[in-house]
Amino acid sequence: MRIGELAERTGVPAATIKYYLREHLLQAGAHGEGNTVEYGPEHVHRLTLIRALSETAGLSVAQIGEVLTVLARHPESAFQALGATLAATHRDPTFSLASEGTTEAAERTVDQLLNEYGWAEVAPPMYRDALVTALTAFYRLGNPDPQEVLGHYADAAAALASADMEAIAEATKIEGVDVEQAVTATVLGETVFAALRRIAHIAASARTQASQGPSGTI
Repeated sequence: MRIGELAERTGVPAATIKYYLREHLLQAGAHGEGNTVEYGPEHVHRLTLIRALSETAGLSVAQIGEVLTVLARHPESAFQALGATLAATHRDPTFSLASEGTTEAAERTVDQLLNEYGWAEVAPPMYRDALVTALTAFYRLGNPDPQEVLGHYADAAAALASADMEAIAEATKIEGVDVEQAVTATVLGETVFAALRRIAHIAASARTQASQGPSGTI
């Protein structure tokens, strides 16, 4: 198919397809008769993948390029690809108003949590630093100590990670390794989990409000 048909089939404008080609996110088509370029099902699939990572997962063009590079480098190892993808798509939070005291308090809280869950030795520094930055902002705003809530967050994260790994292992056992599916499920899963958490918040808030009655008292 020509680029016009590719655009029509995928819903991606031809100008955007050309941009993806220039950025090497989309592989080049095959040269046909004259100066024509032909595209196939693999280009449709790649465009679907790019748009999912961009529009649903919210990744930048540079991050999408990193994910595609990871998939090319680790075609047989889902677990290696997952680790590399998570590192490539990590976004560092920033907070410039931190005092030394709040930063130290955040570091103590984070290190205590990581030690408690046995993650201190395996947690990459960038993820620890991201937690410290987020908690520094939390403390700087005068919020109550979040240690109990953090425990619930960690429990949920541990359960979700275990479920992800079990699903990948089971799928690999039955169907063989599909690194792309493992990687995209993890990346898109973060968006799914964030949406589910917000829905759960709304439901919990509604239950609390209903139990308190119109006057706001139980």
